[in-house]
Amino acid sequence: MIAHFLVAQQSTQERLNNQSDSQLWDSALPPGHPTQHLFADREAHHRFSDLVRSAFGEPIALNRYEQQIRLQVGDPGMEDEVPPISRELREAYQRLPQLNQQGDGFRSFVNLLLHTLARPKPVIVIDEPEAFLHPPQARLLGRYLAELPPSPCQVFVATHSADFVSGILEATDKPVALVRISRSVSGPRARVLEPEDVAQILRTPALRYSNIISGLFHDGVVLGESEGDCQFYAATFDTLAKGRPNSNLVFLPTGGKAKLADTARRLRQCGIPVAVVADLDFLNDRALIKRALNALGGDFTAIESDLKTLEDTVNSTVTVTSAPEIKKEINRILGDPRNGEVLTTGQRKDITALLKSSGAWSQIKKAGLPALGSGEPYAAVLRLLDYFAGIGVFLVPVGELEGWVRQVPASNKSGWLTKVFEDGHHLRPSPELGDFRAKVNTYLASSR
Repeated sequence: MIAHFLVAQQSTQERLNNQSDSQLWDSALPPGHPTQHLFADREAHHRFSDLVRSAFGEPIALNRYEQQIRLQVGDPGMEDEVPPISRELREAYQRLPQLNQQGDGFRSFVNLLLHTLARPKPVIVIDEPEAFLHPPQARLLGRYLAELPPSPCQVFVATHSADFVSGILEATDKPVALVRISRSVSGPRARVLEPEDVAQILRTPALRYSNIISGLFHDGVVLGESEGDCQFYAATFDTLAKGRPNSNLVFLPTGGKAKLADTARRLRQCGIPVAVVADLDFLNDRALIKRALNALGGDFTAIESDLKTLEDTVNSTVTVTSAPEIKKEINRILGDPRNGEVLTTGQRKDITALLKSSGAWSQIKKAGLPALGSGEPYAAVLRLLDYFAGIGVFLVPVGELEGWVRQVPASNKSGWLTKVFEDGHHLRPSPELGDFRAKVNTYLASSR
């Protein structure tokens, strides 16, 4: 009996019922229905109407002149009057459509706002608030429900919408906890991202304003350095699946190596299996390596010896372009410039590419593991790759993304992926790429 007064259940069906119309009541008593509260508080009604207008472009009018208090869509275009009202005002309200005759999305949105913001019960339980809504409205509803319910109201929401969750993350003045529920043969499991961890996401623009949060609704996430990387791996992994059941993976870019490990850590806090894919020059930055190991539970001392072997080999044996050769090539690019002549865009681009390709690591990125020769240096790198794979970081053995399809020239990186897709190379992945995918999938499956 008491629960009825403390907890409001907002299921999908409940929201489609007529929850907005209310009986007139004795004004000497406090309002007992959310619509009665809007009737008694014109400011509350105006705020409520403005929220709906932001979502659908239409205000909500409150008809005070029928046997029931009724919410209607639109603006009567006239000021309210003290009864008995004029024929013109009555006809103005009669022309406005009733809320309970609107589409499912409109009714669901308005009823949720009504029962959450206008004298809500202490606890509100909402099932799939995104139902019937377009993504922008689901996102806006998430922000409203996180920002606006008055204290001490607490809202529990079950959702499958990344847009709705993104809207929640846009709210900054209320503590929010995220609970991810996953299913396995042993039964459902729940992982909680506490409010302080959610607050850290809010303070990280690259996470807050990205599609990373969609990983909550997949069985696994593969993080890549760029959008192009993710498109290539998503396409080739699908090809290699050969019609087998979808593994429900999502491939998400982080905008560079520096953000890979921290993004993976935050997603893993939610119980999401995460694998990271990075080019081989990930091993060219000790600071980056240490941050990644710290974020993902690795131990730098376990790899320090092998890393030093790699560094010594790169510094002493990998062929680099000599300074005279670089000078000669730059002179060729410049040609015979006249006094005052500035570099063309093409010349700047060619010189930049030349300087980038002259270092030892550029050679390793181009050739992959074979650039290291054989013997102990090669064995040390294989151990490094195995170690990082054990914590979910998969380094590309062919050096870089473009190394998977060497038939397509990598000089124009922006056009490389387009050419790969146009020529159908993603439909014919190499056995080496198949092995790489298998390792990623095995790791993700073991993390569930």
